[in-house]
Amino acid sequence: MSERDGTVIGTTILQDSGKKGFNLVIVSEGYKRAELPTFATDAKDFMDKFFMTPPFDSHQAWFNVYRVDVASTDSGAKDPAGGACGGSGANPATYFEASFCWNNLPRLLGCNSDLVRKVVNAQVPKWNGILVIVNSTTFGGSGGPVAVFSRAAGASEIGIHELCHAAFGLADEYEYYGGCRTGETGHDNYTGAEPAEPNVTANINRNTLKWGSFVGRSTALPTTVNADCTKCDPQASPVAAGTVGAFTGAFYNHCGAYRPEFDCKMRTLSKPLCSVCQYRIEVKLKPYAPLGDFPQPKPNTGVG
Repeated sequence: MSERDGTVIGTTILQDSGKKGFNLVIVSEGYKRAELPTFATDAKDFMDKFFMTPPFDSHQAWFNVYRVDVASTDSGAKDPAGGACGGSGANPATYFEASFCWNNLPRLLGCNSDLVRKVVNAQVPKWNGILVIVNSTTFGGSGGPVAVFSRAAGASEIGIHELCHAAFGLADEYEYYGGCRTGETGHDNYTGAEPAEPNVTANINRNTLKWGSFVGRSTALPTTVNADCTKCDPQASPVAAGTVGAFTGAFYNHCGAYRPEFDCKMRTLSKPLCSVCQYRIEVKLKPYAPLGDFPQPKPNTGVG
């Protein structure tokens, strides 16, 4: 069980900025010792994709990247078969106890994050972000205390999305929890307090909107309205791609919560990060920037 089910092998530096930088640590889970060369390839593939993705593509020199090799007794992750999960029933012995179907969501893949941080604290004590790659081709991920993602198709996109949760404090911008077609209840209207995350809001007052400096004077607020809050909004965007406004449906709710752009990687994995999310990331990276190399906010002051 857990630490008995494998061995911490050691750490490899994948990128050294040569100075104080944002320390990103990529950790293996569910790879047997003989499979660690596959993990090395997976980690490199993720790093390559990560540094092709804006805004990270402009700031690669601000990062130090480490790979921590941890061998597990068995391959893969737990995949419960019962209840809402409907998984394969796999129950491998892995170091960080990775499992699908956290919170009864088949796609939610988590692990023992406390143990992950214990290992990383010993290997890379001054870490800033942790990403765990799980050796399974089943789609899944999560972005709690550490980012977790599987080797499913489009794996790197999952990893970037989850890292934006764990390391940069971004929220999910999609408007459901279980899924738009699941008939789920309790997600019709958001009625809670203003979310702390910078990319979702319950406030559409132009003067106090948290990303108001990015909104053009002629852009309507709200920018979209869902005609039926019992369902996900089916309408297409009424404005040009890249327009910042307040689009209804976010933070796991059909109505009452809003996102900055119609689409974003925090809503749809294949999309780029929206301008508000990119700016948040750049703010978080500011302490690791060379002097004078920090981009300033670019408010939308035009007529868009």
